[in-house]
Amino acid sequence: MRTGVTQGRVLKQFGIEKVVAVAVLGILAACSVPPSQPSVMGMSAPEPALSYIVEGQSTDSAADAVKGAGGRVTSRLGVIDAVEAELTDSQHALVLKAAGIKQITTNSIVMTQAAADVLDNFEVGAFSNNNGSHRWYGDWVEQNDNALPWSGKVTIGWSDRGGNRMIVGQDGAVYRKAATPSSSAAVTLKFKYSRFGFETGDYLSVQASGNGGTTWTEVGRISGAGTDSNFASKSYSITAYRGRNTAIRFVGGMNENFPNDYIDLDDVEIAYTTNFGDGDPVPVDVNQASLHTAGIRGNGVGVAVIDTGYWKLDSLDLDSHGTGRVAPQYDAITSTVVSNWAPISTDTTGHGTHVTSLIASSRKDSKGAYFGVAPDARIISVKAFSEDGTSTYATVIRAIDWVVTNKNPLGIRVLNLSLGGQAHSRYWDDPLNKAVMRAWQSGIVVVASAGNSGPLPQTVGVPGNVPYVITVGAMTDNYTSNKNDDYLASFSSTGPTFEGFVKPDLVAPGGHQWGFMGTYMKIAVDHPTFINNGDFFQMSGTSQAAAVVSGVAALVLGQNPNLTPDQVKCRIMASGKPALDKDGQLAYSVLQQGTGLVDAKSAVNGTQTSCANQGLNIANDLNGTTHYMGNVRQKSDGTFQVTSSSGTLTDKGYTWTQGYTWTQGYTWTQGYTWTQGYTWSMAVNYTGDISWVDGYPSQINSSANTASAMSINSWVTPE
Repeated sequence: MRTGVTQGRVLKQFGIEKVVAVAVLGILAACSVPPSQPSVMGMSAPEPALSYIVEGQSTDSAADAVKGAGGRVTSRLGVIDAVEAELTDSQHALVLKAAGIKQITTNSIVMTQAAADVLDNFEVGAFSNNNGSHRWYGDWVEQNDNALPWSGKVTIGWSDRGGNRMIVGQDGAVYRKAATPSSSAAVTLKFKYSRFGFETGDYLSVQASGNGGTTWTEVGRISGAGTDSNFASKSYSITAYRGRNTAIRFVGGMNENFPNDYIDLDDVEIAYTTNFGDGDPVPVDVNQASLHTAGIRGNGVGVAVIDTGYWKLDSLDLDSHGTGRVAPQYDAITSTVVSNWAPISTDTTGHGTHVTSLIASSRKDSKGAYFGVAPDARIISVKAFSEDGTSTYATVIRAIDWVVTNKNPLGIRVLNLSLGGQAHSRYWDDPLNKAVMRAWQSGIVVVASAGNSGPLPQTVGVPGNVPYVITVGAMTDNYTSNKNDDYLASFSSTGPTFEGFVKPDLVAPGGHQWGFMGTYMKIAVDHPTFINNGDFFQMSGTSQAAAVVSGVAALVLGQNPNLTPDQVKCRIMASGKPALDKDGQLAYSVLQQGTGLVDAKSAVNGTQTSCANQGLNIANDLNGTTHYMGNVRQKSDGTFQVTSSSGTLTDKGYTWTQGYTWTQGYTWTQGYTWTQGYTWSMAVNYTGDISWVDGYPSQINSSANTASAMSINSWVTPE
């Protein structure tokens, strides 16, 4: 279900005048009553729309009223003779006056509230244990000690008292962070303790912080001379410190260390209530299940992910055989290798973790399906984006340089770039694009997201506008398992590029995809209704679609390791299943869907090798000898058409002259024959700029400097 505030988009450049809604988060409101007078649509900007439930005498009458007012029916709710609809204020007024309409109610977000916690029962001798329904925001951190869990003033272990525990002695101090919901009515710290050899004046200070440990407040103190024969329970309210940066600390105040004066702590827990969205996680499906069953899982294929970082989680750390597979991690922001074959958590945003899990998670659902497309792929995590999801050209280029340099030692064959920025120049002049082209030339398959700026044309940015790489748009399954109601996501950026190339090359699932994300990560904190009260988070975007295709590329290379990047691109493009209408014609232009929906099995078992990047020479492009342009042109009426040496390709609906209903489902099938092959993907030598009806955007012809903005393709409302 899609809920909420929407904003209209007018598709003038497609030769049509059609308002298409792009959803953003909704709010709660009461039932509507007829206004005294209808609102008037302003001329300066599109009138915003909201999501409503419109009840009528029948579902059909409600739908007719919405359509008659110019609104958009997004789903039918036959059980209550209603429809879900997106309406502007003026449309709302018209529908309310329509015959047979009973009531209009603002759509409401449905959330589930439940008890949740972070917990450490210390059964493993490490500072990284997670035993609760949620995970801690990092590991235990020692102060005034040696940072080792098996020795010093703070230790974990010693199971002589029925189980392991944390032992604090002398002036040892240790703290840990947890993200606690600000909406929780109560946040409680609970633990068990047992004193040994306490003398008068000995104590353990229990402290809390709401700013991650910048300042601390004592919430309790355990003291008094004596030795306890059993564990006792203790709890403190730390509601005043709730939020993303809650932290607790235990500070010792004893004369001696273990085994003389010390205190045992066990089952340290922070308990709270949390709101989360309904729904069970569902693995992405691009026809890869039979490959996994046959043992084709991307074994040993290195996939580099340049993003916000990595989350240390068993299903990412280990492949499907339980073997470690995380290579050294690089931080391009600080230009340092932060781990060497011993994974650590570096992601506080969540985007990089989500993308990585779609590529390579080895976790299975209850039916035995893997959540990752290539669960045995090697993971190379490169952090290049700050917590707010931003970066610079220079940082991302530094990240790509490190990937290319370490290609052979780490076995990197695929590079995932779920990121983007506006085009500042022709593709060959852009410094980030040059780095991407170098990676491709070095033998790395680069997969880039098309961007989330659709549905308007020419919205594919950098580096998705590089003609060599695999650029991926997004489709959605419409929240059903029915393959006949899937549709292109309205946010998916659209071609052509300003050099006339068809982009995206194909599409992949990018609507409400389930991937890993810690509850403490920024995106999860900002959008709590999309987390499932566990490790999974539901997120949409071409970032997710690109990750799926990166996983497919790893499967292809796992079975066909001698393929070049051009050949891998050909295999993947040739696997595409285009969306067809009821007459068997293309439901969307190639500028929206490329060759169609990726199919992993077809890509792995394919035989085509020469259908991609024809007419391009990357060496000449990089050295400036020759640059290239595609075959898309724009007519004076604003519509686009694709040409080739044999003429204009209009016989299969390539010319963009029709509108597209974004919620209408289509069948994505391989039953369509590209009668002229992929000739629309061929390049010709650049002879001069193409004349676009609306001209070039102002930034084209300017140069990108090393501080130019770059961002992850982060949040769009799920479709």
